[in-house]
Amino acid sequence: MKKTVLFLVLSLCVASVACAAEGKVKSVSDDKITVEMSDVAKLKKGGSVKINGKAGKITAMEGTTITVKSGKASEFKAGESVKIDKANDMQGC
Repeated sequence: MKKTVLFLVLSLCVASVACAAEGKVKSVSDDKITVEMSDVAKLKKGGSVKINGKAGKITAMEGTTITVKSGKASEFKAGESVKIDKANDMQGC
Protein backbone atom coordinates (compact mmCIF):
# COMPACT_ATOMS: atom_id res chain seq x y z
CA MET A 1 0.00 0.00 0.00
CA LYS A 2 2.80 2.43 0.90
CA LYS A 3 4.56 1.72 -2.40
CA THR A 4 1.37 2.44 -4.35
CA VAL A 5 0.81 5.75 -2.60
CA LEU A 6 4.44 6.76 -3.09
CA PHE A 7 4.23 5.86 -6.79
CA LEU A 8 1.08 7.98 -7.23
CA VAL A 9 2.64 10.98 -5.47
CA LEU A 10 5.81 10.77 -7.55
CA SER A 11 3.77 10.43 -10.75
CA LEU A 12 1.81 13.58 -9.94
CA CYS A 13 5.02 15.50 -9.22
CA VAL A 14 6.57 14.45 -12.52
CA ALA A 15 3.39 15.36 -14.41
CA SER A 16 3.22 18.83 -12.86
CA VAL A 17 6.87 19.54 -13.66
CA ALA A 18 6.41 18.38 -17.25
CA CYS A 19 3.71 21.04 -17.83
CA ALA A 20 5.79 23.93 -16.50
CA ALA A 21 7.75 26.25 -18.79
CA GLU A 22 10.28 28.97 -18.01
CA GLY A 23 10.24 32.47 -19.42
CA LYS A 24 11.46 36.02 -18.92
CA VAL A 25 9.17 39.04 -18.51
CA LYS A 26 9.67 41.48 -21.40
CA SER A 27 7.18 44.11 -20.27
CA VAL A 28 4.28 44.83 -17.93
CA SER A 29 1.47 47.27 -18.65
CA ASP A 30 -1.81 47.63 -16.81
CA ASP A 31 -3.11 44.07 -16.41
CA LYS A 32 -0.93 42.44 -19.11
CA ILE A 33 2.43 40.66 -18.83
CA THR A 34 4.46 39.96 -21.97
CA VAL A 35 6.76 36.95 -21.55
CA GLU A 36 9.48 35.57 -23.85
CA MET A 37 9.27 31.76 -23.58
CA SER A 38 11.74 29.04 -24.49
CA ASP A 39 8.89 26.69 -25.51
CA VAL A 40 5.23 27.51 -26.17
CA ALA A 41 4.22 24.14 -27.63
CA LYS A 42 1.89 23.24 -24.74
CA LEU A 43 0.28 26.68 -24.51
CA LYS A 44 -2.56 28.15 -26.57
CA LYS A 45 -4.28 31.51 -26.96
CA GLY A 46 -7.25 31.74 -24.59
CA GLY A 47 -5.77 29.11 -22.28
CA SER A 48 -5.70 29.57 -18.52
CA VAL A 49 -2.25 29.60 -16.95
CA LYS A 50 -0.53 30.27 -13.66
CA ILE A 51 2.43 32.62 -13.81
CA ASN A 52 4.52 32.09 -10.67
CA GLY A 53 1.36 30.66 -9.10
CA LYS A 54 -0.89 33.61 -9.98
CA ALA A 55 -3.88 33.08 -12.28
CA GLY A 56 -3.90 34.47 -15.78
CA LYS A 57 -5.18 33.95 -19.31
CA ILE A 58 -3.17 33.98 -22.52
CA THR A 59 -4.54 36.78 -24.70
CA ALA A 60 -1.93 36.75 -27.48
CA MET A 61 0.84 34.56 -28.89
CA GLU A 62 3.44 35.62 -31.43
CA GLY A 63 6.34 33.26 -32.02
CA THR A 64 7.78 32.44 -28.60
CA THR A 65 6.25 35.53 -26.96
CA ILE A 66 2.99 35.29 -25.02
CA THR A 67 0.83 37.97 -23.42
CA VAL A 68 -0.92 37.01 -20.19
CA LYS A 69 -3.79 39.03 -18.72
CA SER A 70 -3.69 38.93 -14.92
CA GLY A 71 -5.08 41.02 -12.09
CA LYS A 72 -1.68 40.56 -10.41
CA ALA A 73 0.37 41.96 -13.33
CA SER A 74 1.69 44.85 -11.23
CA GLU A 75 3.59 42.31 -9.08
CA PHE A 76 5.90 41.45 -12.00
CA LYS A 77 8.94 43.37 -13.29
CA ALA A 78 10.61 43.40 -16.72
CA GLY A 79 13.61 41.07 -16.79
CA GLU A 80 12.24 38.80 -14.07
CA SER A 81 12.34 35.02 -14.70
CA VAL A 82 8.95 33.35 -14.32
CA LYS A 83 7.42 29.86 -14.39
CA ILE A 84 4.30 29.31 -16.48
CA ASP A 85 2.01 26.37 -15.70
CA LYS A 86 -1.15 25.34 -17.49
CA ALA A 87 -4.06 25.89 -15.11
CA ASN A 88 -6.68 23.23 -14.54
CA ASP A 89 -9.85 24.51 -16.17
CA MET A 90 -13.01 23.18 -14.59
CA GLN A 91 -15.19 21.77 -17.33
CA GLY A 92 -18.69 20.45 -17.17
CA CYS A 93 -19.68 22.28 -14.00
